[in-house]
Amino acid sequence: MKKRPAAPALPTLDDIRAWLAAVDERPKASAAARAFGIRGVDDRRAFKQLYKQALRGDAEPRGGRDGDLPSVTLFEVTRVDHDGLIRARPAQWDGPEPAPEAIVEAGGAAGRLAAGVRMIARVSPSDDGWIARPIRILPRQGAGEPELAVVEADARGRLELKAARPGRERYWRIAGTAPDSLEEGDLVLAAPEAPRPTSRGREYRARILSVHGRADDPAAFGMAMLASLEAPIAFPADVEAEAENAAPPALDGRTDLRDLPLVTIDGADARDFDDAVYAAPDGGGWRVLVAIADVSHFVQPGSLLDREARARGNSTYLPDRAIPMLPEALSNGLCSLKPGEDRACLFVDMRFDAGGKRKSARFGRGLMRSHWRLTYEAAAAIGDGDAPEGDPEYGPAVEMLYGAFACLGEGRAKRAPLELELTERRVIFDDAGAPLALALRPSLSSHRLIEEFMVQANAAAAEALLKAGADALFRVHDRPDPERMGLLAETAAELGAAAPGARLDRPKHLNALLAGVDDPATRTVLSELVLRAQAQARYSPDCDPHFGLALDAYAHFTSPIRRYADLVVHRALIQALKLGDGGRTENVDTLDALADGVNKTERRSAMVERATLDRYSALFASQHVGETLEGRIVGANRAGLFIRFNAPLLEGFAPAALLPDDYWRLSRDGLAMEGKRSRRKYKVGDSVSAFVRAAEPATGSVTVEIVSTGKGRRIQKRFTKKRRK
Repeated sequence: MKKRPAAPALPTLDDIRAWLAAVDERPKASAAARAFGIRGVDDRRAFKQLYKQALRGDAEPRGGRDGDLPSVTLFEVTRVDHDGLIRARPAQWDGPEPAPEAIVEAGGAAGRLAAGVRMIARVSPSDDGWIARPIRILPRQGAGEPELAVVEADARGRLELKAARPGRERYWRIAGTAPDSLEEGDLVLAAPEAPRPTSRGREYRARILSVHGRADDPAAFGMAMLASLEAPIAFPADVEAEAENAAPPALDGRTDLRDLPLVTIDGADARDFDDAVYAAPDGGGWRVLVAIADVSHFVQPGSLLDREARARGNSTYLPDRAIPMLPEALSNGLCSLKPGEDRACLFVDMRFDAGGKRKSARFGRGLMRSHWRLTYEAAAAIGDGDAPEGDPEYGPAVEMLYGAFACLGEGRAKRAPLELELTERRVIFDDAGAPLALALRPSLSSHRLIEEFMVQANAAAAEALLKAGADALFRVHDRPDPERMGLLAETAAELGAAAPGARLDRPKHLNALLAGVDDPATRTVLSELVLRAQAQARYSPDCDPHFGLALDAYAHFTSPIRRYADLVVHRALIQALKLGDGGRTENVDTLDALADGVNKTERRSAMVERATLDRYSALFASQHVGETLEGRIVGANRAGLFIRFNAPLLEGFAPAALLPDDYWRLSRDGLAMEGKRSRRKYKVGDSVSAFVRAAEPATGSVTVEIVSTGKGRRIQKRFTKKRRK
């Protein structure tokens, strides 16, 4: 029996236009479909939409002037969320606003959708955006984007590959020759091939590119994910050699700061120290000096080191290691402000009045020597009055820092930046490097002290650049989304936390809202809404305000060891203020490309860091499968609810399919799942008991099932009875 030939891929608009240019008339869509060999109702419908647009002279399917989407649109999948929710945007968009994002309801086709896959989809509006339902998933040309996969055995014992990401399962048969040492449970990087038509449908294959250890090892996953994104990891030999040949600078015209009692304050596990601080009374106010490693002295524009640092964009910090932007000879050597060693620096010497307002800021290049390397805990002990006995020699210097911090606190209170209680998870390792547990990173007064000093230094750098008319990269944070702020105001009013129509358009209004809420559940709901409303901070050649910090001008100046944007700022300051060699002001076109590049690498690092931490969380959660834990709902989407547990410190996802028998849908404000028949609601902030059903370190997914609410009401007795057997 002959195999039926595979249906051809849909043509592009350019293909259709080229065909139209070769014919003398304008055939009907049905005739054009026959000419391109299009078969099937759905394919013909999708082709008809493309054909109409080609006749109109349109570009790819796009939104209209009002931001609407055509009923049939060409989409590209942008990402698959942790819980498997698929998001996509129009493949082409030329509207004034960013292209709208759609939620993809893919049904059984979800396993074929990954970032970068294109599809023709039918579009419909929803209460909170757009829904895209695939009509045709377009085959990739050649091999697909590399994906991480876990080696598994099928029912016949043959090795195959399963996508190492949360969501619907996706499998490939192994193409080509597999490594001899390949075993079940290995984590590999694989390149999916174009699907092969068979008598039973399509066969999906992937070629193994590399093996990265065991799939249940989160440390292996982080490195493998970087490889899958083609992120640089090891430094080329010539780049390493250039770093190792660097020599420490002499005083040679620099300001001598070596007698100034500068101190570095960092985490106990920090390996590189890029900032040192000093403070002293100054009349009725304070003098604060912030010294930053002078990376520009060692990384010259256009050098091998410079090109490598620009490609990396920033350092990436995984729980067990760092992937630095600069080779260790610099990042942990000549650019690290180690105590007792002469180091080149770029400094800003700031003066503040008694009310904490910055009166002046002078930038210069110096030669410094850190007098003490302190941990945040040691510095906080001095500032909080819990200093160890024996009066440590660094005590007076730290006390001066806290005196200045108290003064700057008055200015900060007047400025009123956004104050959110954000928790940060970290992995605790034993002496042998084995992961032990997750813990919350403590919030100490010394953290806030260093943060405020760095904010002031960064703001001073931005102001100096503007005053000099220099082009550079600024750190901007747009105002929150008005629609989401409207939802926040409505919810706050419903909860009695604010009066109807309360003003919430400035950080100080949001601070007052959260500070006035005593109930933890209510505060969780409102905090989640505040976070959701925030735009993502980014780098830009344009100096727009930073909403969260309540500043009109802000530039990253304080971490050139780990952020390329800071190095760009250093070079611009050096050139604009005539501070010596190594300065450079990029042209506008170059700055646009730089901003785009560092924004992408920043997002890449954040994604890898978050995904790796999720794998560690799933690893620890696997020790609690079969247990019922107490937690709180902290998020919701169309697929279900996010649950956070405090003891142990874990997070899980409760799929809507495991909620009581009903039709569950996301509420309009995106903060609850609502039952259509029962009118029951599970909302962010609710306390729940949840049963840990499964944990997969390879995908980072932890599946839980809500068994009772905070009121003690049992949700699904049938599952509870089954578990007690």
